[in-house]
Amino acid sequence: MNLSTTYLSLKLANPIIVASGPLTCSLDGVRKCAANRAGAVVLRSLFEEQLRAETAALTEAISEQAVSHGEASEYLRAGVGLRYATRDYLQLIRAAKQETDLPVIASINCVTSQSWDDFAREVEAAGADALELNIALFAETAAEGAAALEARYARIVAAARRAVRLPIAVKLGPHFTSLPAVVEALHRAGAAGFVLFNRYYAPTIDIETMAVRLGSNRSVPSDLTAPLRATSLLSGRVNADFSANSGVHSGEDVVRAVLAGASAAHVLTALLAKGVEEMPRMLDAMAGWMERHGFASLSQFRGRLSQAVNPEASLFSRYQYMSALGAGGQ
Repeated sequence: MNLSTTYLSLKLANPIIVASGPLTCSLDGVRKCAANRAGAVVLRSLFEEQLRAETAALTEAISEQAVSHGEASEYLRAGVGLRYATRDYLQLIRAAKQETDLPVIASINCVTSQSWDDFAREVEAAGADALELNIALFAETAAEGAAALEARYARIVAAARRAVRLPIAVKLGPHFTSLPAVVEALHRAGAAGFVLFNRYYAPTIDIETMAVRLGSNRSVPSDLTAPLRATSLLSGRVNADFSANSGVHSGEDVVRAVLAGASAAHVLTALLAKGVEEMPRMLDAMAGWMERHGFASLSQFRGRLSQAVNPEASLFSRYQYMSALGAGGQ
C-alpha cells in the first residue's frame, strides 16, 4: 500500500506531519517521531517577538561596552543579536537533518514583515526543507479594516519569499470574510501551501480573581469540520498544497482530509494524549481503509470530495443551513 504524498514539493513517506509543539522542540523528540513513522515534522515555532526581544537585549548589552570596546559596534552591524537568539534553533535543524531522514519544516510565528528575514535565511542555510509561517493578526480597533489586515498577511509572505528559496506554507486561522480571496492573494505573494487551521489558546475569565486566564488549545475530533470544509472548497481551485490541522485524531481523519483534497494532515493533540506510538496505528487504519475500498495509493482518492470535482461536496458550503433543516429549524 503506497501512503506516500507530496507536500510543498517534498516527498513524504506518508501524510502525517507532526505539528509544531512539545514533540518537536528537541532532537530526542524528533528522533521519536522518526522512529514512529512520521511523514515530516514541523519544529517548534520561534516567535518574532522573541527574536526582537533577545536581539534588543543583546544589542543593549553590547552598546554599553561600545565606548571602551570598539569592536562592539562591528558585532552590532553583523547582526550578532539575531544569531544569538536563533543559535539553538538552527542547531536543532542541523541535528534533525543529520540524524533522521525526515523532512524538517521550520516555523516562525510572525506579526510583521520585518525583523526575521535574516533568520529565515539562516534557517535555509541550516538545512530546513521548508518554512511554515504561523501568522495570526487581529484588528484591535475599527481603524484597520479587513483589506488592510489582509494586506499585512501578504506583505509577510512576500518578505519571506524574497528572503528564501524554500517552499513556504502559511498557517492560517479560520476567521476571514473571504478565505478563498485571502488564500489566492497569499499564493500570489509566494505561498506554496496552507495549513488549515491554526488553533488559538482559548482565554477565559476567572470570576473569582477577575482575571483573564489561558485555557487549553488542544483539539477535539469535531474540530475537523472546519478544515475539511475549507480544504474541500479550496483544493483544485488554488494551485497550492493543503494540510488539515485541528481535529485530526485518527487514521480515518487523515483519510477524510485526503478525500477533501489535502496532501497531508498536521497532528499533535492525539499524539500528546496517546503518545507518538499512535502514528503507526493511524497509518495501519489508513491502509486498512484503502484496502477495503480498492485504493493502492493516496493519489487515487485525493480530492474526490473537493468541490472542484464533486458537486455533492458543495454540501460543505451549506452545512449549517442543511443541519438546521434536518433539526426542523428555519
